[in-house]
Amino acid sequence: MSSVVQQLSLADLSNLYQTSYGGFEVDAAGWDNRQLIGTIRKNQKFNGNKLVMAQLQDYGGGQSSGSLPASSTAAIIQPELFAKSVYSTTVIDNQSMKAARRAGTNLGAFEDATELSMQILKESFAMQIARQFFGNGSGSLGVIQTVTTNAPGDYTILITAASYIEANWILNDLTNVASGTGLFLTTEIDLEARTIRIIRQSGADVPLAGQNIYKQKSKDNEMLGLKGVADAVAPQSLYGVSIGYRWKPVVLDALGASPSLPMFRQLDQRMRFQTRGVLPTDYIFSASALTQFENSEDQKSIIYVEPTIAPEREAGSQVAAIKLNGRLIRVHWSPWIENDRIYAVNRNKISLELRPETVGAGEECGGFIENGDSIFFPLQVSGTPLDSFAMFYSTYGNFYIPPTFLGVIKNLSTVI
Repeated sequence: MSSVVQQLSLADLSNLYQTSYGGFEVDAAGWDNRQLIGTIRKNQKFNGNKLVMAQLQDYGGGQSSGSLPASSTAAIIQPELFAKSVYSTTVIDNQSMKAARRAGTNLGAFEDATELSMQILKESFAMQIARQFFGNGSGSLGVIQTVTTNAPGDYTILITAASYIEANWILNDLTNVASGTGLFLTTEIDLEARTIRIIRQSGADVPLAGQNIYKQKSKDNEMLGLKGVADAVAPQSLYGVSIGYRWKPVVLDALGASPSLPMFRQLDQRMRFQTRGVLPTDYIFSASALTQFENSEDQKSIIYVEPTIAPEREAGSQVAAIKLNGRLIRVHWSPWIENDRIYAVNRNKISLELRPETVGAGEECGGFIENGDSIFFPLQVSGTPLDSFAMFYSTYGNFYIPPTFLGVIKNLSTVI
């Protein structure tokens, strides 16, 4: 059983059970990604050690005029996927579960403690999936530029500007430094200054400049996302296939320019030949790139549309579209994208390949780990039972993002 660093308890939440409350605000804690993640195909057929796909690159020879041709085979590649295990967990003590209930009501509590724990767990998991969708599979949250020692085991780290993404950092997160296994708890975050305070909970690791900070136990263990595919170059490989002819992303260097319709048309035309006409359905901006585009003359081309999922919320992305080369293309933004890039994707060519019976209904990308007929696991430490229970939310699989159908604009201006 994994160690427990923090859990919900009466000691932490005693004030929740002293007054009749009207509601508990959870939207402020994270980003809603239903619009984007909900459109990704989820295939529950990953039932082996690896999942082998197939893609026709070219029809090959066997063509002639005037007389019968010689034959040759079609060019086919077979990308391979390996499943990754993605988890979120929470622990709550039995007394808090009981205290949150009174005669079957929530009187004297914000929410039923069990229901609230489940909701927080599922939303936390959804954020984890979204972050990995835009990541490179390494699990890195950022690179340390400098380290200030506040006390033994207590450090304030400055993250380099090049690796800094605001959405990667959350309070009470547990992280590892470099290849170490020691746990660090995030206690303070200054988003503008790019400083993070971490306090060691276990082990003897000491953070150093130049090292990466990773999600706990996640170093090189995350699903491969857009950044990993977009940054791949020869002689590297993707899904076991060497980067090369029609198996690489289309990259457009913006050379410091701001996003514009002519730039999108240029990327679109370059992708047209590689994809054989299967062009992007979505452009996903960083926050600063979308702001620049909305502030430019080209903002007149933006068409605002009603979302089909969670219409009362903007789903963590701008609900809009633009006309490009005769097509209506959906425009999103994501907090997990570096400020100087935009991704061009075809959502029909991206999938989340999962183990059978992994996910729930709707847009869910995972499900509770079951303990018989229950989702609660009694906790023990060194064989001694605790009056606490753990819940786990998980998925097993990987994103499949064929580089053939992926475009990326890099080195955009970041000046708003």
